Amino acid sequence: MRQSKLQKNFPMPRKVKEEAEKTRKRILASALALFTKQGYDRTTFTDIAARLKMTKGAVYWHFPTKEALLLALVDAALEKFQSDLSAALSTEDDLTYPAVAKMMIANALEIARDAKRADFFRFMRSQVKWAESSMTKVRENLINNESFGPKQAFLRALENDKRAGRIRADVNTDEVASVSIACWDGLVSAQIEKFLTCDLASTLAHTYEAIWRGVQAETAAKTI
Repeated sequence: MRQSKLQKNFPMPRKVKEEAEKTRKRILASALALFTKQGYDRTTFTDIAARLKMTKGAVYWHFPTKEALLLALVDAALEKFQSDLSAALSTEDDLTYPAVAKMMIANALEIARDAKRADFFRFMRSQVKWAESSMTKVRENLINNESFGPKQAFLRALENDKRAGRIRADVNTDEVASVSIACWDGLVSAQIEKFLTCDLASTLAHTYEAIWRGVQAETAAKTI
C-alpha cells in the first residue's frame, strides 16, 4: 500500500492507523464510483470529498494527487488477483494453463455478479480516455509491481507447460497469453453490458479448451 509523504513523516498509533485505513478504503470506493459515472478526467477532489462529506484536505492526506488514487485502485486489483491465484494454486508447479483458465472463469463470474468489481472492470476498460501521463505511470506500476496480473499468470503457466513438455516447443507463449486475456476481456465486457447471449462460464471454458488443444503436445491432457 502506498503512503503519502505526510503519512511517512508522521507515523500513526495502531488504532488511528486502523481508522485511517477504513477512511482510505472509503475514499477509493467513492473515487471509483465517480470515475465510472462521470469519467476520470472530469472527476475532481472536490467531487470525491463532497460525496464522502469530508474536507479536501482529508482526501489529500491519503492521496496527494488523482494519479495516486488511480494507482491505488490498480494496486488493489492486482493484490486481489494475486490472493485469488495463491488460494487456487498451492505451489508454482500447479501454475498450468488449465489451472489458470479455471481460475479466470471463476474470476469472470465473480465480476459479473459483483457490482463494485463490475464498476472497476468498466473503469479499467475506459483507460483509453485517461491522460497519457496517467497511463504512463499505470504502465510503470504494472511493470514494477511485485505481484502480477492475469496475462502474467497465463504467461508463466504456459512457460511452465512448455518446460514440462505439455505444450509444443514452437508455441509463442506471449501470443497465446495475449489471446487468452483478450477473449476473457471481451466476453466479460459483453456479459456486464448485457450483450452476451450465451452462458459466460461455458463459453469461456470452450474457448480456453480450444486454445489448449491448439498448443498442447501430443502427450498432454486433452481437456481443461
